[in-house]
Amino acid sequence: MKKTTPIILVNSLDVERGGITRASIKRANMLSQHNKNVMIITFAYQQYFNKIIQKLYDKNILSKHVKVINFFEEMQLMKKKTKAKKQLVKEKGYTVFPVENRKKEPSYRYYKNGLYIMYKRFNAEGCIKFIDYMDETGKRVRREEYNENGILARTRHMDSTNNKPRFDQYFDTSGNCIFSVYVNPKSDNEGRVVRFIHQPKEFTSLSKCQQEWLESVLQRIKYPVVSSELRKFTPMLANVQHKNIKKIEVIHSSHLQKPFNDNSMIKPAYQSLFKELASNFDYIVFLTNEQKQDVEKVYGANSNFRVIPHSTSIKEERKTKNTLNYNPYLAVTLARLHEVKRLEEAIRAFRLVVDKLPKAQYYIYGNGNSKEELQALIKNLKLQNNVFLKSYTNSPQTTYRNAACSILTSRQEGFAMVITESMAVGTPVISYNIKYGPKDIITDGIDGHLVEDGSRQALAKKIIDVMENEKYRKNLSTNALKVKKTFSEKRYNRNWLELYL
Repeated sequence: MKKTTPIILVNSLDVERGGITRASIKRANMLSQHNKNVMIITFAYQQYFNKIIQKLYDKNILSKHVKVINFFEEMQLMKKKTKAKKQLVKEKGYTVFPVENRKKEPSYRYYKNGLYIMYKRFNAEGCIKFIDYMDETGKRVRREEYNENGILARTRHMDSTNNKPRFDQYFDTSGNCIFSVYVNPKSDNEGRVVRFIHQPKEFTSLSKCQQEWLESVLQRIKYPVVSSELRKFTPMLANVQHKNIKKIEVIHSSHLQKPFNDNSMIKPAYQSLFKELASNFDYIVFLTNEQKQDVEKVYGANSNFRVIPHSTSIKEERKTKNTLNYNPYLAVTLARLHEVKRLEEAIRAFRLVVDKLPKAQYYIYGNGNSKEELQALIKNLKLQNNVFLKSYTNSPQTTYRNAACSILTSRQEGFAMVITESMAVGTPVISYNIKYGPKDIITDGIDGHLVEDGSRQALAKKIIDVMENEKYRKNLSTNALKVKKTFSEKRYNRNWLELYL
C-alpha cells in the first residue's frame, strides 16, 4: 500500500478564524489520526508565524502531529540564525514621546532637531515589532517589520501619494535580502518578484515564485495528496508537476456572482476551474448536493465530482440541557463582521422582533471591518439595549446552547458550518434560504426555519414564534439534534480518507 502524505494548501492560519480555516484544521486533525505525515502549507506572510502556530498547538486547536510550513518562513530560514540586535526605547540624540493609549503595545515618536524622524512599536513582551521612518515632511517612507525573535523579516517601502506599500524586501535571518516583491499601492496586489537566493531569478508574479517553491517541497515527498482550499491556489496546484501527485480541489464558497441565485452568473475563477482546469484534478469536492447539481447543469456531469459535507462533532447532551438551560429571549449569530454575511439584514429584522418583544436580545459574535457600520446601524435603529456586537468566541457550543435560536442572513455560503454547530446542541436556526447550505441542512418547520431571502418580516416572525412558544421551540430543538446523525463524523471521516489515503 502506498504511503501517502496528505497536504492542505491554505493562505494562513490563526486562532480566531472562521469557516475555511476551521474546516481545514478539522480535516488535518482527523487525517493525522490515520497518517503521521499530514502537512498544512501556508503562503501568506505572517510576522509572528511561529508564535501563531505554537498557540494553535498549545490551545489544542491544531494537532501537534500536523506539520505546518510557510513559504516566507522556509525562504527566510535558508541561512544561519543570528542574534537579534536589541532595540531600545531611548535613542541617543532623539527626543522621544510616548504614544497615548498604547499600553499593550508601547509606541514612541522620535524627533531630531525639530523633525519627526521615526516611530517605534514594541509588542507586549517588550520586543520590537516595527519601525517607521519618515522623510523631512513627516511622511512615512518605509517600515521595518521584525519577527517574534526581534530579527528584521521585511521592509516595506511606501508610495508617497497614498502611504501604502509599493515595494517589499524580505530578509533571511542573517539580514540578507532573499527576494523583493513589487506591490500595487492601490490594490495591494503583489506583482513582479525578484529572487536573490539559489539561482537568482525574476518571476512575473508571487504565485509563480510560490509554485516553483511548492514543487521543490513536493519533490521531497514520494506520494503527495494535495488539496487546494482557496481559488487563488487553483491555477498553482493545477500546474504543479509531480509524477505521483494526487490533486484535490475543495469548493468552500458559492461559485455564483451577484445576485448569487442565477446559475448562469458564474464567477470568472470558477469558469476557469470548470472549463479549463477540472481535468488537472483527481477530485473536485463540493460541500452540498445542491451546488454540485447546479454546476452539472452548466458543465455536465463529472466522475471526479464528490460531495463531502462538514460534520458535527459535539457530544450528545441530555435533552434537559438543550430545552431548559437557555435564555428564551436570546438570538445569536457567529460570523465575520463582513458585508457578505449581511448582518444588517438580521439587525433590521430584529428591530421588528423588539417591537413585539421589548426584552429580546441579539448577540453577534465575531470580528471584522464592518463593525463601525453595524454599530452605527444599531444606534440608528435605537437597539443599543437589545443588539450587542461581541468579540470572537472560542466557545461556540456554549454560545449556541444559551440561545433560543441562531440567525443566518448571509448573501452566500458554501455550506454554513454554523448551522450544523447550532443544531447539534439543540438550538434551531432561522435562516434566509440562500445558496448554498441551509436547504441541505434545515427541514423547514421541523428542525428550524427557511425564510425567503430578503424577507425581514418573515425572519422576524419566525424568531418571535420561537421566543414566545417554549413547546414549539422544544420540538424544533429535539429534531435539530438529529443533525449529528445526518452529518456524522463517521461518514465524514470515511469519505475524506478515501480521497487522501
